[in-house]
Amino acid sequence: MSTRRSFIKSGCAACILMGAGMSFLESCSTPLPMIKLASTTGGQIAVGTDAFANKGNMLVVRSKQLEYDILLIKNADAYKALYLRCTHEGVGLTPAANKIFCSAHGSVFDLEGKVVKEPALRPLKTYPTEVINNQIIIHLS
Repeated sequence: MSTRRSFIKSGCAACILMGAGMSFLESCSTPLPMIKLASTTGGQIAVGTDAFANKGNMLVVRSKQLEYDILLIKNADAYKALYLRCTHEGVGLTPAANKIFCSAHGSVFDLEGKVVKEPALRPLKTYPTEVINNQIIIHLS
């Protein structure tokens, strides 16, 4: 026969596991489209505006010169570039449809780069962007 204490322990453990599992499943959503670039030029990355054609409003940009990827988000005719490096311990981040997750310690960021869930305390690094001749220029410096 189960004691009240063991019943409560097993119930709490089940709730914790279920919560962790839901967070894990949310971070395992469909991967976002990725663009791999061979190099950066003069502290800038150029991505064609046509890269978003039929791919939604988010792209992951990867360059050999950067340790981590950049999440490029399209909002109407404006673009936001977020560096996918956690501000807590410097771990790479995983973007999903509406959040950015750190699989190492559980930090969560919104698509503006703001902290939604700690342990991270600082927002993500953002890079300025501009559009020139159908090219989205991400300024790295």
